[in-house]
Amino acid sequence: MRFSAPSQHSRAVAMSLLLCAALLLPACATSAIRQATPTPGPGKVLRIYSGHTSRVVAVAWSPDGKRVASASLDGTAQVWDSVSGTTLETFRSESGAMTSVAWSPTGDLLATGDETGLVRVWEVASQRQALSLVAQHGKVDSIAWSPDGHVLATGGADAVARVWDARSGALVAAFTGHTGEVHQVAWSPDGRRVASASSDATVRLWDPQTGAQSLAFHEHTDKVFSVAWSPDGHHIASGSLDKTVRVWDSTTGSVLYTYSGYNVSEAAHDPTKGVLPDQIFTVAWSHSGQRIAAVTQVYCGDECGMVVTWDALTGQDVVFYVDQSIFALAWSPDDTRFAAGAGPASAKVSAAR
Repeated sequence: MRFSAPSQHSRAVAMSLLLCAALLLPACATSAIRQATPTPGPGKVLRIYSGHTSRVVAVAWSPDGKRVASASLDGTAQVWDSVSGTTLETFRSESGAMTSVAWSPTGDLLATGDETGLVRVWEVASQRQALSLVAQHGKVDSIAWSPDGHVLATGGADAVARVWDARSGALVAAFTGHTGEVHQVAWSPDGRRVASASSDATVRLWDPQTGAQSLAFHEHTDKVFSVAWSPDGHHIASGSLDKTVRVWDSTTGSVLYTYSGYNVSEAAHDPTKGVLPDQIFTVAWSHSGQRIAAVTQVYCGDECGMVVTWDALTGQDVVFYVDQSIFALAWSPDDTRFAAGAGPASAKVSAAR
């Protein structure tokens, strides 16, 4: 399933008109959207977290759904109550901006990465540092725990993804083959493969024990910022600066469908169908396997962000809402809420349905 794309000029003009009119966002015409207006259904803001002083670039839910961890360019990773917004713990980087964060499967450990390549594992309850290692030569873009919690995968600016023993910090495997920054790593649900998304416009699958590459996906035409597995491990969704999300078979690499939004002329007749998204920065697969969410940037006066969700296996039944600029998004474990890094220094929890 593919959708035609209008010119860049017509897209920008149509977005500013359609989104402001259809979504009743009067602030779009004159200034940046500073806070989404709560409305029934998807996109209703349930909690805004303002504990950071700079952009939030990564968010992660605790396994029990009660806490959110957020990593910020202010050099901290903070853990906060997902309902009240109360700050529970703060973890600080002495070496630079925090760029990634991930909970262990048991929820008692938190892994953080910073702009210098340092990864730390923290005991959340005591805030004690359990492990520190230089994981990347340059910024750590992504951290992911294996499903059993025994090892960590990391990816970053040096174009290499790596797997580390989560207790000793020993290197288990290095994935070499990308020619650009590795923006995200993700474990398959069975723990037998790691996917990596890169600026070289590819997604690659790896054996985490040997470091051997099993598949390279070349369908994107620009940097791939995000990758997500379906809960059954049969499919992968990848989001790119080529303005598409591609959903494909994780064994063969064949494309199931490509989501590239709706034609602006079609949206003009029925704005509820959505509009063409711009560059895709984040893609996330719901835990139930039923829906995919993507984060994109749109232009609505000043820069705005948009969250788009749709049926994971058909690409249909699209729901969207506009917000501040967004660069990080995660489904809650029960799929009812999103956590997002939004605007210049905040994080928020919004309704997902």
